[in-house]
Amino acid sequence: MLRRSLSTRAASPAASANAHEVIVSGGGLVGGAMIASLQQLRSRLHAEGSKMNFTSSDRSATGTILSSQLARLMLVDSSARPAYDAANMMHTLRTVSITPVSSKILDNLGAWDRLTTKHPYYRMAVRHEQVNSPTLGSGARSSAFFMTSLLGNATSAEPLLEFTDLRKPVGFICFNTELNSCMIDVVEAQQKAAAETEGFHDTLCFNHRLEDVKLPSQGNMDGPWGTAKLVSGDAKADTEFGLILGCEGRGSPLRDVLSTPSLQHDYAQTAFVCDVRVEKVDDGNVCSFQNFFRDGKIIGMLPTSEETANIVFSTTPQHARELMACTHEELVAELNQRLCAFAPNDIPKILEVPQKTTADGSTKRAQGFFPLKLNVATTPYAPRAILLGDAAHSIHPFAGQGLNLGIYDICALTSVLEQAIRSGQDIGSSVAVGQVFAGHMLSHTAPMILGMEMIKKLTYGVPGLSSVGMKALNSLPLVSTVAKDAIMQVSSGAVFASQQKGSFLLQ
Repeated sequence: MLRRSLSTRAASPAASANAHEVIVSGGGLVGGAMIASLQQLRSRLHAEGSKMNFTSSDRSATGTILSSQLARLMLVDSSARPAYDAANMMHTLRTVSITPVSSKILDNLGAWDRLTTKHPYYRMAVRHEQVNSPTLGSGARSSAFFMTSLLGNATSAEPLLEFTDLRKPVGFICFNTELNSCMIDVVEAQQKAAAETEGFHDTLCFNHRLEDVKLPSQGNMDGPWGTAKLVSGDAKADTEFGLILGCEGRGSPLRDVLSTPSLQHDYAQTAFVCDVRVEKVDDGNVCSFQNFFRDGKIIGMLPTSEETANIVFSTTPQHARELMACTHEELVAELNQRLCAFAPNDIPKILEVPQKTTADGSTKRAQGFFPLKLNVATTPYAPRAILLGDAAHSIHPFAGQGLNLGIYDICALTSVLEQAIRSGQDIGSSVAVGQVFAGHMLSHTAPMILGMEMIKKLTYGVPGLSSVGMKALNSLPLVSTVAKDAIMQVSSGAVFASQQKGSFLLQ
């Protein structure tokens, strides 16, 4: 029965350096983790034959047939291979917030123990200018008696909403570049181990790009493989693939090839990011802070060590440019006015934004910016192609969930591919793989995206009402316990983990 089902798979091109069962386009965090997951799945399938109750030759053949769908893997990225340098302040500029469930997946992939920075935080505190700003006049707080009676007419330093768990971390803050570099280290180690097995061959192509990607027509099930040109400089080589995974992030070239419909919204905001050194606090700097403003701006402080933090300030493009150009003293003063001034006894005071003198005598600060847009593919798949991570769902960073949703994509897709391989399906099938994966993606992205969009609109559109809601959520006994627990179940990834409990990445 097993052999009969396996024999129904579409035939793959003859083994050659130009044909790959799977090509992962994009060598960032999601792309690196995706190919690492595929490598692990292949090893598990290959080893499984030895556990079956067949003769020795049958066991070997079964393991080879199962793993042959992932025999030749390729990673392609137009940039250089990521290499983390702790002394390079630009390598610590972009941070990612990792949920407990994502950290478990990264641990099972082999990257977590390699990290030197994975600073835990046990508390999240949320405030709003409407209630907590010391510079907002009492007349501007609320003209409605109902709002005034609930929120008061004086400034409060207490958070409107907070989540605390002293038993285990709410999340971890890591450096983007270090995590990316460690993940590629894992991929290279597994690449070396796979080379010892006949028929397995992995290729990592940094400083390369894919052009002229062609996919089978929509109505062509289990049809011919896709084709593309692998380009480096003036050199071009034809390649074929059974499945191509778009992990290139925002502006994914593969997304353009799919021409998939999408939900788009320009926030008309830019995220200004910088590193800061803060006053040492008694709790070891294990709290993340987020302050909302009546004009739609949002600022977050993410702890990276006992004395350092990362700032993510969602503001207007013009204001972001002004922050980039202002003096060090002006920048520190504004950041403290937006953060520490709201709760001087809770939010650490910023002492400086690290800067260095370059060889030409100019001063360079650890700062940068990027535009913010919502862009969600409603159909993230096509025959022999699937989009993951930011290539499929680029969201606002204020909740720190962007990378986590990408990691959940990897876990879900790996499970779908494993099921397809075991049942004799073509991994490039848009029915057996693409549609099934899209359902899983929708189940873990839609609640998060809808919740984030609602919070953002309420805190800007009706700041008084949203402040009342947060205060009620935080202080009413029954509501607080039930609602906050539900929020944490989603934001920590626990709901996703319960849906994917059979995945080997969550064992």
